[in-house]
Amino acid sequence: MKSVLPILLLLFVAIRVDAQTSPEVCVKNRNAPPINSYYWPPDTEVRVYFSRGMFTEDQQRTLRAAMATWTAAASENGAGVKFSYAGEVDRTVNCDSCLTVTRRAVHKNDRKHYAFFNPLRQDSDGLLISAWIDFDFATTNSQALQGYMVHELGHGLGLWDCTTCKNKKTIMNGFPGINRNNGLIEPSGCDVEVVKEIYQLQRRVANNVASDSTARRQR
Repeated sequence: MKSVLPILLLLFVAIRVDAQTSPEVCVKNRNAPPINSYYWPPDTEVRVYFSRGMFTEDQQRTLRAAMATWTAAASENGAGVKFSYAGEVDRTVNCDSCLTVTRRAVHKNDRKHYAFFNPLRQDSDGLLISAWIDFDFATTNSQALQGYMVHELGHGLGLWDCTTCKNKKTIMNGFPGINRNNGLIEPSGCDVEVVKEIYQLQRRVANNVASDSTARRQR
């Protein structure tokens, strides 16, 4: 399959989000995040592992709530990506469709960040096969942890940080502190709409490639 990532990087200047109230126009780098260079394939069930002993029971519930938020959104917008809890592990797992959530001294080593999403393996088209997320040891507040988790999962769905977006317009805004969220604990309407556009394009390209392959075999 030809890679669609260069196409995605040029995706949309403005998208209109339908709503019963006044529709919101989603504009990249203003209230909608830019496109990431990687994401999980459509309809992937991502098995999410937590590093053993790194998160309390309450923190684990918070992380799983963030997973459920994106699973529901991805079901509604056609991405079809599901995040399912798979248990605790002693080390980062490198299996297909696997995501490990762990901790390290993120902010101590990089004063501009409090968490990281890290691709571990990608296929030839740049789609994610496995990945891990690092949270700082000091991030313990439930709302902060939930906001960070939704943000980091957003990276795995094709969203990039939006440093120029207005405050509280996207979960991909920056964070004001190590134990503070950015004003949101779930994706915005524009976040969900951008993910929808990414996966719609991915499916169209995949269908076109499959059709071309079938046509060549029939010649």
